[in-house]
Amino acid sequence: MAYAERRGNLWRARWRGPDGTLESQPGFQTEKAALKYGRDQEAAIRAHRYVDPRGARMALEDWVNAWFPALDLEPSTLDSYRYLFEVFILPKFGDHTLMSLTAENISRWEKGLVTAGYATKTASNARGALSASLADAVPRYIPLNPAAKRKGKGRKGASRVERVEKDAKVWASPLQALLIAERAAVITGMDATFIADITIAYTGCRWSELLALSPELIHADAVDLHWKLYELNGRFYRGRPKDGSMRTVATPPFLNALLQKHVASGVPLNCACAARIHDNDGVPWCTGGSYAFLTRQGSHYRRSNFSERIFRPAADGWYPQRSPNRQRMPVLVDHGHPWPGKPLPPWPPAEAGKEFTAPQGRGRPRVTDGVRLASWLPVLPGLTPHGQRHGYETWLDEDGIPYVAQSQQMGHEVPGMRGIYSHVTERMLSEIREALERRWLASLRARAALSPTSAVPVLNAALMALPGSRPALPARTSAHHHPRRGDPSA
Repeated sequence: MAYAERRGNLWRARWRGPDGTLESQPGFQTEKAALKYGRDQEAAIRAHRYVDPRGARMALEDWVNAWFPALDLEPSTLDSYRYLFEVFILPKFGDHTLMSLTAENISRWEKGLVTAGYATKTASNARGALSASLADAVPRYIPLNPAAKRKGKGRKGASRVERVEKDAKVWASPLQALLIAERAAVITGMDATFIADITIAYTGCRWSELLALSPELIHADAVDLHWKLYELNGRFYRGRPKDGSMRTVATPPFLNALLQKHVASGVPLNCACAARIHDNDGVPWCTGGSYAFLTRQGSHYRRSNFSERIFRPAADGWYPQRSPNRQRMPVLVDHGHPWPGKPLPPWPPAEAGKEFTAPQGRGRPRVTDGVRLASWLPVLPGLTPHGQRHGYETWLDEDGIPYVAQSQQMGHEVPGMRGIYSHVTERMLSEIREALERRWLASLRARAALSPTSAVPVLNAALMALPGSRPALPARTSAHHHPRRGDPSA
């Protein structure tokens, strides 16, 4: 029970903390004021609002060292937190006490990161990590989280701009998804790449869920998205999908046929991952298994490599700038080969007003007279594999699929009472399959109008199977840009 004791000309409040430790707060002018303060602390303990006065004097570094090992998060999230604390947060605030941290200082630090040349998102992520840590210190050690951003503060238009940018997220039409998948398959020389891209587009699966798709999870009219395969520091670990969104996704007949043919085609289905000496670190590393989509060497696709070398060139028509010394370059093809042409080694682009000189020297390819040179036009700049997930839900919206069925396909929870009383029926799933099949056939017909054949065998077979398909004709070039002789990118 709280009490007050005299200390010279002043009074000190005494009370028992949550762990039974006798706590104190000196400096009160009267016994009544000291006793009231002690009783208020006891009331805060009962209401779970108590702030430990000694804990508030703890250094942030000490708090983080106690907080971080107790986290139960994805290994990739933990790795991201570790980087943000070690590089940005602790060098600045590590020796500050929890009670000394203020919203003003933290805001100035965040702005300073941007001024120093870091991306706005990096600065925001660093503040978010600090906020997550301090949130768990409330209310035991500090009464409020100084790193939390208050709503309605900051630039008035920032939230509106963020909302508009989110609404403008790039997504693909069925024809655009097909054209990008075709180009990606031409770049890799593998039917599997085409089927993988189309699978993302027509199931709405996440990238990590595609990587974790195993042959036994592919059924006659559906696929089970029960696992994810995340990349961390060049290795992969297996876990359940984001937010536990395990689901069975209805698939259209054409995709069922593509997947079954792919699994039976003899491509590598067993990954080359192997156990390592230090695999007892608690991370569920992949140590070998059966997966539907692997590289030609039997390894898992790395997100960055797939994006820079395959997906970005296919969608943008340009190879992205990979370093300050390697500029952005157009995708060049020999369109004397079947559509969309045979990719050639990249060359730097021509510059307006300057005479183009082809790169010379050892290892540089030469364009012979037999090469019909062209460069790919963009299909949908800025599209990402995750952007295809946005397109998938948009297709379902346009086709009038009930919201509860869309949410089940996407792995989203339906909020409120609607989520409790609404159920997905077989009729809804049949409507999804039929709507997606119609979209595929329409995209095939639109693709056939560009060229009746394809350099990708699995797509070429689909084009030949279209009703009324014509015999193979010379490849048309309406989707190419034809450079002048000696100017591969003008």
